[in-house]
Amino acid sequence: MTLDLPLLPDRTCGECVECCRFIPLDLPELAKPTGMLCAYCVEGAGCSVHAVRPQTCRTWFCVWRVVELSDDWRPDRSGIIVRPDGLTTGEITLYVVRETDFLRSDAFYRTLASWLEQGLSLALSVPGPVGTLPVRAVVTDYLGVALTSGDRPMFDLLLANTLMSLSAHAFEPDGVEPRFAVPDAPTIGV
Repeated sequence: MTLDLPLLPDRTCGECVECCRFIPLDLPELAKPTGMLCAYCVEGAGCSVHAVRPQTCRTWFCVWRVVELSDDWRPDRSGIIVRPDGLTTGEITLYVVRETDFLRSDAFYRTLASWLEQGLSLALSVPGPVGTLPVRAVVTDYLGVALTSGDRPMFDLLLANTLMSLSAHAFEPDGVEPRFAVPDAPTIGV
C-alpha cells in the first residue's frame, strides 16, 4: 500500500526493523515470509540495500511515522506495528507482534479511547509462526464499551482475552518462498 499521508518531519525508523521482520513481501526482486527478517536487514540498524530497495519498501510506513504518537509507540518499543491499511477510511489496525508492558499502559489505553471517540474502527492482528498469515479481528464493539466507559480493568481483561484468542487461531501458510535478488545489491547468504 502506498501511503497518501505525509511523513512527520525528523521522525525516522532508527533502529526499528519490525516491518522488515513481520510484513510479508512477495515481489519479483524480494520475497520474504511473514515473521522472517529480510536478509537485507541488519538487526538494530536497518536496510543494507537502502539506496536500491524496492519501491514497496520506499513507500510503506507504519502509522508511527505519520501520526503524532509518542516514541513509546515506535514498533520495536511498543511491540505494535500500527498498520496504515484502512487509515484513510477510518480504521486502525494494531498488529501486536509481541506483548509488552506498553499494552497495559495508560498511554495505550488513552490513545485507543481517543481514536474510538473520533469514530475510528479498531482492529487487532497477531502473527503466527514464521511463514503464516497473521490473523485479524475488528474489535471496536468488543473493546469499545470498556474504552468509552473508562473501565480500565475490563479493557485489560478484554484485550488479554482477544490476544489469547487470536494467538490460538489455526494459522494458514502465507505461501511466500524467500527470494533475495534486489538489483545492484551486494550478495547476501540466505
